[in-house]
Amino acid sequence: MSQQFAPMPDYGGSMPTPPLQTPPKKKRTGLIIGLIAGGVFVLLAVLVVIALVIFLAVRNGGSVAGPSPEEKMTAVVTDYMDALAAGDGAGALEIEQPELESASAQLPDDAYAAALEAAPVVVTAIAEPVYDSADESEGAVSVDYTVGGEPMQHEFTLFNYSDDDTWSLIGLGATANVPESLSGLGVTINGAAVEDEQQVYLLPGAYTVATELENFALSSEEPLLVANGEESLSFPDPVLSEDGQNTFRGAVQEAVDDCIAQTTLEAGCGMQSVPAESSDGWTVTEDTVKRTMSEDTQRTIDTMEGTPSYDEPTYVEGDSIGSLDTTMECTKNGQNGICEIWLGGGMSIPNVDMADPELPVTWS
Repeated sequence: MSQQFAPMPDYGGSMPTPPLQTPPKKKRTGLIIGLIAGGVFVLLAVLVVIALVIFLAVRNGGSVAGPSPEEKMTAVVTDYMDALAAGDGAGALEIEQPELESASAQLPDDAYAAALEAAPVVVTAIAEPVYDSADESEGAVSVDYTVGGEPMQHEFTLFNYSDDDTWSLIGLGATANVPESLSGLGVTINGAAVEDEQQVYLLPGAYTVATELENFALSSEEPLLVANGEESLSFPDPVLSEDGQNTFRGAVQEAVDDCIAQTTLEAGCGMQSVPAESSDGWTVTEDTVKRTMSEDTQRTIDTMEGTPSYDEPTYVEGDSIGSLDTTMECTKNGQNGICEIWLGGGMSIPNVDMADPELPVTWS
């Protein structure tokens, strides 16, 4: 069986064009990613340009604009005064020019804190800096403030001698020397022990000077006030406490009693020895001397005020005690009699070493 083919239609010599098909729409994700990538590229380009500009500016001797010298000086003074106002002595010391205090001993932090608590610092005004652009290493800033309620004004001198362009200032503290008159007394300043004749650095505030040595006190309990570093500080003088005066008088009385008890020609207490023979020929019998003290002389001892010496305050000086009544047995040409020394032989001035537990008495 043969296969039959249908005849092809006649298209007039041309083939028909198949109908067009619309392609499916693509998502916009690629476009968004492209835009983001482009934005990042532009941002990186801007940053590169900025970095290049900074590099070229530095390379050509320029610098990025920063705080002016006036602003830096004001900031240093402000930080310093803020530390004092907050009672932060350690913080204030960190800002001060360190070599200024190198020769002075610094007190413990709590001693400075106590000073600033007793006499607080309050800042009232900070003036515009005085800065000579021709001399870039120095400047000045004036400040109005109070210390313990006392109004003060001070002009800070600031220096810029460092390679890192750091400004430092001369602070408001004062240098004080513990006087020789307080040597050996165990002096404390705001509770902190200091050495004899030591140089100490005192920040603004109030400082109480005291002694830890028994029997001693100071002539004044008024604190030392430091306000601007220009004060002439005057330390109080050492004195005997009430117990110290009683201890001093007791030591003198004991020494006098011992001298009076002597029956020998030599008795001590600064008295001249009794001569073995009088000018008119009477010979003193050994160990027969009797010495007695009048009521007036006894009253002198009872009311005596001991005074610490300046260069050695633990060596306390009294007053002249006075004379005694002195009699003794004597002989002349076989005759026995009682002789008497006119004015009795006076005692000298007693001095007691209060640093010695034995309280030895010497006479001058």
